[in-house]
Amino acid sequence: MIEKTVLANGVRVLTERLPQAFSVTMGLWVEVGSRDEDPPRSGISHFIEHMAFKGTERRSPLDIAREIDRLGGQANAFTSKENTCFHARALAARLSELSDLLIDLLLHPAYHPEELERERQVILQEISYQEDTPDDLVHVLFGQNFWPGHPLGRPVLGSTESVAHIDRRTILHYQRQHYQPEGLVISAVGNLEHQQVVDLVGEALGSLPMAPRSRQRSAAQSRPGLHVVPRPLEQVHMVLGHQAPSAVDPERFAAALLNLILGGNMSSRLFQEVREKRGLAYSVYSFLSAYSDSGALGVYLGVAPNRAAEALRVARGEVERLAVGPVSDQELADAKENLTGSILLSAENPETRMSRLARNEINFGKDIPLEEVVSQVEEVSADDVSRLAAQLLTPGELSATILGAATADDLTREMGA
Repeated sequence: MIEKTVLANGVRVLTERLPQAFSVTMGLWVEVGSRDEDPPRSGISHFIEHMAFKGTERRSPLDIAREIDRLGGQANAFTSKENTCFHARALAARLSELSDLLIDLLLHPAYHPEELERERQVILQEISYQEDTPDDLVHVLFGQNFWPGHPLGRPVLGSTESVAHIDRRTILHYQRQHYQPEGLVISAVGNLEHQQVVDLVGEALGSLPMAPRSRQRSAAQSRPGLHVVPRPLEQVHMVLGHQAPSAVDPERFAAALLNLILGGNMSSRLFQEVREKRGLAYSVYSFLSAYSDSGALGVYLGVAPNRAAEALRVARGEVERLAVGPVSDQELADAKENLTGSILLSAENPETRMSRLARNEINFGKDIPLEEVVSQVEEVSADDVSRLAAQLLTPGELSATILGAATADDLTREMGA
């Protein structure tokens, strides 16, 4: 059973009772992420997330670590382009302690100068690690090229330059500006009572002063083109992409099925053609990134440098074939089975249920039952997928980022073939 309470200041509290569970999973979601940052403060949302575990007004970093261990559960946080989440799981009997810890991490980070400097170095190492991981880096570069000049295109981690200049005063100002009650969603799943959760979080979060939200987001428009980033690597890493429906677009279910048919699993067109039939790549897949007002449907390949042009031609050919040709009934049936199976199996994971509860509230303002989601997937026809493919996968709108030992000449010919 899912219940919702909105506190007087706008904080939303959502719970799902699972009486058979031994545990509770709670997430404190803030509707702010890297797309809400200006360039000089790029990475500040992620920096704040890191600093939450580096001491609060009541707990030292060691106190936090010991308390998490003593709860016998897990606690973590993440930052995305649109949200920041602090979450934890513990035995149901420890819900009060779990709630107190998460609220402390959210509201009262101490930002001790020495801890801030230590964590700055950790984040700079994280950025360096990403730079040294080409199959991750190519996705970062693709985002920058796909949405040039737009916050959605900037990396969540920020840059070495921006992170180096973020100070305590800037962090405190940013948190006051963006961590507003109206943008807070509390989601909890497990063996709990709704009113119990409301009572636990209500006193601390319900007293937060109301303030107008400063978030102003503009929709991103993708830009086609070829971008080659030469690097002396053993493989050439490619990401190709087109604009796609947002997370709230009615076409999102057709887009999810389109992604599966293109390259979302082992029986997909790309996997079969690129890896199984031609042996061009060990890793090849398509992906769908959906945000509140924008999206991207992309393809990734990691190939040998001497086969980069061929791989680009084949991948581009499969994308274009899907844009102009029909989707078979068997392909659609298989994709539906895969998607509905994934949705229902993931519902057995409490962290996934907690996340789904919050995302539905953030995106739609209400819960969307699993049965309704499955029904909407089943309603998608082959014509719906083909029509969407024709609309999205326009050859002249393709954006490609290539990282590795490649030259632009041959690849440019393949892009324009």
